[in-house]
Amino acid sequence: MERKFLIFFMHGQRYAFDLSDVAEVMDITKSWPIPFAPDCYSGAINFHGAIVAVMNLAAFMGSDACGELEKIIVLNEKSAALGFLVERVARIVSEQEIEISDPSDDRFASALLRLPEGSATLLDIETIIRESEILINN
Repeated sequence: MERKFLIFFMHGQRYAFDLSDVAEVMDITKSWPIPFAPDCYSGAINFHGAIVAVMNLAAFMGSDACGELEKIIVLNEKSAALGFLVERVARIVSEQEIEISDPSDDRFASALLRLPEGSATLLDIETIIRESEILINN
């Protein structure tokens, strides 16, 4: 089966998730605070009856400045009960439309996707989930 990728923006740069890890992209909605959570967590939302923690992905990855956050990318339940605040979602691309190469030195990157309009960093969901669990448990 052909892989597809969700392309989105954070601090003006393109990033991607494997579409198989994504449940839904939604507009920002009301959230409730998560007591004692790290600053990168913006709160929790009700996602179709499930409680999902929402984090500012740029802040989690160590970026200071970020544009206006407009979307939440919610992971599917097999990955984690987690959503990510991002600036905007651009589009979905298939692996036939792009070239995949080795990642940069970014510990969150699993590959570099070369698109007609530029490149996007494919983020490693497992690394993000693992490091977010370490962060919240400390």
